[in-house]
Amino acid sequence: MEAAALYFRFKDNLATIAGALNSKLEVRSMPYNTSIPLEIDLLADLLRLHGLEFSSTTPGAARLFDFQRWYAQNEEKVNKVMHRVLEDKKAYIKTATGTLLQKEMLYRRLEYFKETAHTLEVMMAQQKLHSPKHFSYPFLKA
Repeated sequence: MEAAALYFRFKDNLATIAGALNSKLEVRSMPYNTSIPLEIDLLADLLRLHGLEFSSTTPGAARLFDFQRWYAQNEEKVNKVMHRVLEDKKAYIKTATGTLLQKEMLYRRLEYFKETAHTLEVMMAQQKLHSPKHFSYPFLKA
C-alpha cells in the first residue's frame, strides 16, 4: 500500500485495533502484548525527534489505549510530522539495530498498524460467523 494511504488510514487502524482489543476477541495466544508496545515505542521515538513527546509505562497491548488518547489530543501535530517525514527522503534516525531513513521507519510502523488492524478485523469477522477456533488434525495427536 502506498505510504500516503497508510498515513491517511492510521487513525482508523488505531481505532480498529483498540476496538478489537476491547472486544471479547481471544488474542492471548497472539504476539500483540509484545509487538504493539514495541511498535508504539518505535513510533514515539521517531515523533520525539520532531518535538512530540509520548511516553507510557502501561504494560502490554494496553499501551495502545494511552497512545490513542495522546494521538487524539495531538492529532494535528502528529499528522504534520508524519507528512513531513514521508516527504523527506534524506532524514535518518539511529536505532539499536543501525541507522535507517526516518521515512522507512515511519512507513514500517504505519504498515504494522495496517496489517494488525486487518488481521484483527478478519479475526473478529470469523468470531461473528462462529468459525472454529482451530482445526483438529487426528494425525497430530500423540
